[in-house]
Amino acid sequence: MSTYRRDIKKVGIIGSGTMGRGICLVFAQSGYQVTMVDLNMDILSAAMGQIKMLLQVFVNEKILKAEEVEPILSRITPCIDYQELKDVDYVLEAASESLDVKKQVFTQAEKYTASDVILASNTSGISITSLSKCLQNPARMAGMHWWNPAFISPVVELIGGEQGDPQALDITRELVLKLNRIPVLVKKDIPGFLGNRMQYALMREAVYLYENDVASAEDIDLVVKAGFAFKYPVLGPLETLDLAGMDIFYNVSKYLFADLDASQQPSDFIKGRVDEGKLGIKSKQGFYDYNEVDVGKLTGARTKKMIALLKSQGYLKEVE
Repeated sequence: MSTYRRDIKKVGIIGSGTMGRGICLVFAQSGYQVTMVDLNMDILSAAMGQIKMLLQVFVNEKILKAEEVEPILSRITPCIDYQELKDVDYVLEAASESLDVKKQVFTQAEKYTASDVILASNTSGISITSLSKCLQNPARMAGMHWWNPAFISPVVELIGGEQGDPQALDITRELVLKLNRIPVLVKKDIPGFLGNRMQYALMREAVYLYENDVASAEDIDLVVKAGFAFKYPVLGPLETLDLAGMDIFYNVSKYLFADLDASQQPSDFIKGRVDEGKLGIKSKQGFYDYNEVDVGKLTGARTKKMIALLKSQGYLKEVE
């Protein structure tokens, strides 16, 4: 069993997209020096711009003091060279959700990091065991799956591969706690881990209902937001099952399960939208039309609502 660094002061984050920039912000906000690596400075500059905007939102929502903004920004160093990872104490990959891309990233990261540095992945569901096989020492890899938006989401899933060193996962758990996040242990390295397995089951059924004209996109979303899911911050699915009663669940399951969508492949509807380039907000067209929508304002309004919800649950506190 190897010994990995526990005294972590400087971290390397590979990838500065939606997830990577949010994770960088959390680390910098918690006092860590952050080396943010990506393909070019244009991408990195855009990421820094988004981080600045998020910090201003934090100030406006009174979860950050204005005088803390510049020190946080000063702790983030954007760079395009993996060699800059030579003096970091921990590495987290937040690159595209592709096994091949992630393997390339880890192969490079392993070249330039010390052997006692843990290499973690923010994959949404790729097997940590499969991913770790690209390393000379697979034991040093851990799964550290953050939830979008990473800059405020409280939970981080922890996953160990079959060859993973328990010490690497233990150190990762300690790190998550120091970031004021809540670690959740996934005891088996299964595709999608915990959250995405449940989330994708729901989204598969939602797409089926839309595709079969059972309800509009607006009403499908509304019955989730204002129907059963508004209580999820208080009652999880198993707590809800306990509250309703196992007998009710059993009796409903006997007739409902057989009628639920059980597709083993993405729907033709989703494939068609992807082929047409209708990808959602990023292309201005998805289930909804965003051509006349100010996406920045929409995202800001949604973020404010999520911050208010997290405050009400005690996950975020206003600064004095």
